[in-house]
Parts: sequence; structure tokens; C-alpha cells
Amino acid sequence: SSSSSSSSSSSLSTRPTIQEQEDDNDRNRFLTLFNFQAEMDPNGTMDVGLQLTFGTSEIWMLDIVHTPPMPKPNYDSSRPFLSGSYLDYKNRHGEEKIVGGRGGGADLEKYNVNIQNSVLVEEVLGALFGLEGNHVQFVNGQFVLENIKLDHSITALVQKILPTATQFMTIHKFISTRLMKFEYGKVSHALCGAMDLLLQEYMEYLIQLDECYRSENSMTLSALWTSLQSCVRSISILSSVVEVARCYKGGALLNALEVLRQEYLGDDHAKTLFKFLLEKAAVPYMEMLQGWLKDGTLMDPFTEFMVEENCRMSRQDFCYNIGDGSVDQWPHWYSLREEHVLNVMNSTLDDDLKQSNATHDPSKSLAMKILTTGKYWNATMLCEHRDLRAAQIPKQSQDRCKTGNDISFLSYGMTTAEVSRYVNSEYESASRTFLNIFLRDYRTLDALAFMKQYFLLDQGDFFVHFLDMAEEELLQEMSDVSRGRVQNWMTLSIQMSGGLVNEGEMANHGKWQVTDKPTKEIVSSLTGAFATESLISHLDALHAMSGGISINEPRTPSRQVYGNANKGLTGVEAFMLDFHTVPFPLSLILSRHSIANYQLMFRHLFFAKHVERRLVGTWLDHQVIKEYHSLRKDLGKTYFLRQRMLHFMQNFVYYMMFEVIEPNYLQMETQLLGKNSQLKEQEMVDDVASRITTVDDVLSEHRNFLQKTLSECLLTNRDLVRTLTKLMTTCLLFSDQMKLFIEQTQIEVEQNKIATESRQKRNRRMFESTDGASVKMEQKMKERMSAEKEKKILQKRKQADKLGKELKSDSYRRMISRFEQVFNSNLSEFMVQLMSDSNSHAHMHLTNLCVRLDYNGFVTRSMKK
Repeated sequence: SSSSSSSSSSSLSTRPTIQEQEDDNDRNRFLTLFNFQAEMDPNGTMDVGLQLTFGTSEIWMLDIVHTPPMPKPNYDSSRPFLSGSYLDYKNRHGEEKIVGGRGGGADLEKYNVNIQNSVLVEEVLGALFGLEGNHVQFVNGQFVLENIKLDHSITALVQKILPTATQFMTIHKFISTRLMKFEYGKVSHALCGAMDLLLQEYMEYLIQLDECYRSENSMTLSALWTSLQSCVRSISILSSVVEVARCYKGGALLNALEVLRQEYLGDDHAKTLFKFLLEKAAVPYMEMLQGWLKDGTLMDPFTEFMVEENCRMSRQDFCYNIGDGSVDQWPHWYSLREEHVLNVMNSTLDDDLKQSNATHDPSKSLAMKILTTGKYWNATMLCEHRDLRAAQIPKQSQDRCKTGNDISFLSYGMTTAEVSRYVNSEYESASRTFLNIFLRDYRTLDALAFMKQYFLLDQGDFFVHFLDMAEEELLQEMSDVSRGRVQNWMTLSIQMSGGLVNEGEMANHGKWQVTDKPTKEIVSSLTGAFATESLISHLDALHAMSGGISINEPRTPSRQVYGNANKGLTGVEAFMLDFHTVPFPLSLILSRHSIANYQLMFRHLFFAKHVERRLVGTWLDHQVIKEYHSLRKDLGKTYFLRQRMLHFMQNFVYYMMFEVIEPNYLQMETQLLGKNSQLKEQEMVDDVASRITTVDDVLSEHRNFLQKTLSECLLTNRDLVRTLTKLMTTCLLFSDQMKLFIEQTQIEVEQNKIATESRQKRNRRMFESTDGASVKMEQKMKERMSAEKEKKILQKRKQADKLGKELKSDSYRRMISRFEQVFNSNLSEFMVQLMSDSNSHAHMHLTNLCVRLDYNGFVTRSMKK
């Protein structure tokens, strides 16, 4: 009832089953309850007014978390003979000694050998049943014969038989103790049940011997010892099993028994006995294993299975949420209990690895496959948007499964090859199901294309549109930046760049669409964010956490984009992209760690492209000054320095975008999809499944892509990033000074005049082409244009004189010389470090960057000077 279920919550807890259709045998293992509500009509009688409304049945099972240990029964002291350990009770005889036996308690020394033999046969038979007599007592945990003078042959025979009786009591006590307490686990209970069956056969055989003794009254100790030979070996082996089983449970118990069996190699009787015990004891373990492999059901209330759930997870626990600093839960969801992993599962390799003689990979061992199989089934149940077609296995795989696996259930007596085939079959089914859902239903490749377009700035028009609108705002300090305006401009830039397409449309370049719900959630969740520290400071902190640098070492100077050295962090330095939330299972590949890596690369690329953009703006300003031919000599050093800076930034950005990110992404995409990307949907799923076996393979490829891209973009080399930061800071300060110089000399005003002259020229050409124009009017126009031209020449001369004075001033020359000196110094330091790392570590990507930045050897010659 509902009241009884609430009162039992301390010892029972519900656990819904994953498999919807279960066998009746599986349901018998649980307690089935029916919920009902009782409604009482106050106006009616008890029988009439009480109305019971039955609900659906619920399956309940014991949970070790809420289940207290079995209390010790109080009859151990008050009624000791009800337990298997009654012989350990000190006061079991009371005040007087129990009298029994055919001898009647008389001293056997006075009787002849035949009477002594007859009395002791009865007492020894009683000891084999676990009973004491007058002369055979249980002392200090073993049966012993009283210290009396008997015939040596009789004493020797009794001392040969009594160890078997002692071993029987040890076994009986072990079984009685273990079966009373459920916390020892199902495997231990199953082992006790199997041993109890053997003890029952042993007792039946003793009963037959006792009947023979009492009917014929002619059995001697010698005959009894001869008859017991078939039991002595079995009891001795069971006693060894008890000694081993005391300290273990679950899979560790099965492993200990397997090790013990190796000590009895060559003994056929022991081989048969151990086979029986292991097959019986392993039944609960194999049932748990089969349930885990079939649908991810983990029924382990006594912590004896090889897999443990570290924490009960829901779909929301795996989602990425902005501002959530918790670690990724996927690798830690389930783990192996190494002590409960069967030895056969650690030693068995995959069939494919055996055939190819490949190096053993721990992640591909049988135990890891078992862990991954159930983990994938549970992850599949957490997927909200899944298609039933995901569970379909391609025809080729079905044929392989039919020919390679005809096993319906697991048993301990199966060969290692049979266990391996069964596990591989279930592993393939689970991994393919989850992989199809992951890649097809959740459009994982589309999500990765989206990350490449915006986090890695592959969508160039997005960057241009966004900075055209937000650059002025981002150049302010963080305290003055309006985050709302920046967010609106970012959303508008995405829309202008084609990031949000109409239903049914497809983005041709990135091959991702937002018509599917999971992809829509990713796009709508994209937001702008601002870091609390500069990129270099963040990298310094990461290196310090990893032990790469000392905490007391001077930190890399923060980049100051514009202004004085004491200026705070600006918006352009701190801006980055983020997600409000990423749903499961996309949060597996777009995890907190992965998004943090994407944000590092975004900030690095965003700042580098911003520096390039500013230098291009400086180049455009210089195009106006180039009309003053007389000033070219004075502007030569300025043009040369600007061109060197622009060459450096353009080549470095090109290197990151087209020599690092693009080939690395194409390599990852090729690994995930194969060479043929023009496949139909079902063909694509089959093709992917034939190349990628698990979701973890996809995650591994993505991690390799991120790690390789970070390394080749120099973000893992602290010294190179520090020097690169100095170079880009110098370029930005130079662009800033050139902009101030253009504004102070008012060259823009002259540019407007040039534009006016161009319009006049166009009007003149139109006038000349007009029919009926008089020669007189044409002459006046020519004279006017000539006067304007002479006036413009005079203005240019004045402007040139003014610019010449400014260019020849000591302050301007010192500024250009200082910029050139700092840039040359930083560039030389950068190239030295770059060439040193490329030669010492044989990094081809660094060698390519060296060649691109110093294609004619100019920088190398400058460093030698």
C-alpha cells in the first residue's frame, strides 16, 4: 500500500528497469507491490464506505545504500543449538557432562579392543555429524580424543578420521553464518548453497553408514575409514574453499576460487568439484553481467559486480551550462572495480587484435568493453531526440552477429572464446546504436561545423560585420563596455553571415543546418561572453597549474591594445563566444574542457585578425600620402616598417587558418566520415559505423584535433606566445600612432577635395558628350578646371611642406626608429625560438611557419648582423 511503501522507504528504494519487457523469471527476483488509495465515506459503514482504488504494480528491490546490516540474532547465546556454531558455545554442556555412547561413560581402558572399537565407531560417526560424545570432544575449534590409553591402532584410526569431522564443522559454521547475512552478497550465498548441496550428499552418505553400523553392528574403525575415503577428499577441498572464501565476495571470490583450483591441477575429483562450485557460485554474477550487457541494468545491491556507478546521473547532469565550473561527468560515470573483474576478462583480448598481433590496448580489453557496453545503453536511454532506426544494425553486421554469436545466456563454464564473442556482439550492438543516435539524430558533424565557422572564425563575413559594428565599443575598458549592445551586434552579425537560415535551407560551405531541433538549440544558445583576465594571463595560469612554470616567476606582461601601460583589460581582449547550455549527448563532444579550448583559440584568432585589420587600415591611410611624391623618401622607413608588420600578421593568420585549422579539421572529418561524403542518410550511417566503432572514438578524434590545433597555433608554447604577444602589441601601437598622425595632419580633408575633383571630371565628361554644347562654354570649363588644378597644386605643396616638417621632426624619427628597433628585436627573438623548437622537436608545422615568415632569408640575415 501507499502507507506501507512510505514506511519502508528506509530499507527499500525504487529503481526503474530499463528493459521494458522482462521474463517472468526475472520478475520473480523482485518484490511486486500494488499501490492503492483508500477513500472513506463518513456517511456509510466501514464495509460500504471504504473504497479501494488499485494502481499499477511497482517493482522494488533492496538497495545497499538504505539497507542496514543484518542484526545478529539473539538466540546465539540463549538458544545456541539453533545455529551452526553451537560447538563454540562454552556452556553448551551445562553443569554436568552429557552422557551418551554405547560405553555408558565407563573408562575404555578396562575393556578389550573390540569393545573400544565399537564404542569409538559410534562416537566418531557422531563427530562426523557434528556431535560430541564422552570420549570425542570439540576443544579449541577441533574434535579431539580424550587423553586415555587405548590400543595404538584404534588411536591412529580415530586421529585420521577426526580432522574430517573438524573440517565438516568449519564448513557447516561458514554456511550457517553466511546464509544468515545478506551483506556478504549473492555470489557468497550461491557458493554456500552449492556447498550445502554437497554437505547434504555427505550427510546422506553418513546416514547410510550409520544405518549399516546399527543394523549389522559389525563395523570397525578400519572399515569406517575405508568407507569414508570418497568423502575425505571432498571435505578437505571444501575446507580449503571456506578458508579462501572468508575474505572475499563477488567477483573477487570467484577469482580466489579460480586461483585455488589451479593448485589442484591433475586431480580429476577436485576438477569436478570446483567446476560444480564455480558454476553455481557464478550464477548471480553472470546474471548481473548479462543484464548489464543487454540493456545496461545494474543490479548490484551488495557491491560485488565489476562495474560500479559513481553517481546517479540524469540528462541535465551531463549538459554544459554557462558558468558551471564542475568537471565533465562522462569519464567518471561508471568505473571498474578491479578486484571484482574476473581474471578471464583481463586476460582475453579482442579476436581482431589477436589475429592482427596488434599491441594490447587497455581500452580494448574485454573488461573495458563490458564497462562501455552498459554505459552506452544507459546513455542511449538519456537521449531525448532519438529515432527507432538508430537501433537497426546494418545487414553485414547482422550476418556477422548471426554467424558469430548463437549464445542466449552466459555461464561460467563457457570458454573464453565464447565469452569474448558474446561480449563483442553486445558491445557492437550498443556502440552502434548510440553512435547512430549521436551522429545522425543529434547532427554532431553539423555542430562541429558550426564550431569551426564561428569559434574558429571560418565564417569571415561574420568577423567583418561584427567588428564594423562593435569595434568602437570593444576598444573601451571592460567597465565601460555595454554587453547588451555587443550581444545584439553579435546576433545581427550571425544573421547577416547566413548563420540562421530558413527552414529547408542548407549552408553549403559548412554543411550544417538548423532545421533539426538539436542544432537549433546549439545556435539559439550561442552568446557573447567576456573573460576576467587576458589570454596570456590565462595561459600562464594553465601552465602554472600543470607545473610548467613557477608561481613566483614574473608573469607575461598583459597586452595593452591602446593607451597607457596602466590601462585595464579591454573588450577586444576579453571578448569570446560561449553557450548558455549544450544538451546531452552533444555535451559529450562540446564538453566544458572542449569549449574552453575553443575559447582559447577564438580569443587568439580574434585578436590576431584584429591586429591584421588595423594594419590594413593603416595601409589604406598610407595610400593617400603616396600622392605626395616629394615625401616618399621621408616616408620610406614608415612604409617599410608597416609592410613588414603587415606581412608578418597576414602570413601568421594565413598559417593558422589554412595550414593548421583547415587541414586538421578536414583530417578529423575524413576520419569520421571517410573519403566519400556524398552519401545518403542511411548509407552515411552504415559508412560511419564501418569506420568509427564507438562514440568514444569520435570523442578521441575530436580531442586529437583540438590538441593538435592548439599546439600548432603555438598556444601550448608559453615562450612563443609571450614573444608573439609583444609583436602584436607593437603592431597595434604602431597602427594607433599612424592613425593619430593622419588625424593631426588633416590628410582626410585633402582626400575629400580629391573626391570632389573626381566628381567634377565626371561632370566634364558628361558635358563634353552632350549634343549641341557650344565651344564658348567648353572653353570656360577648361579655364575653370585649369584654375582649380593650379589651386590644388598649391594646396598640395602647402600640405607637403607641412607633412615634410612633421616627418623631418626629431620626435617622428625617434618614434619610427623606436618602433623599428622594438619590432626587429621581438621578431628576431620570435624567429630564434621558432627555429630552435622546429629543429629540436622536429615540428614540421613550425618549419613551415619559419619558411613563410622568412621566405627570402631577410630576417635571418638581419639577426646575424
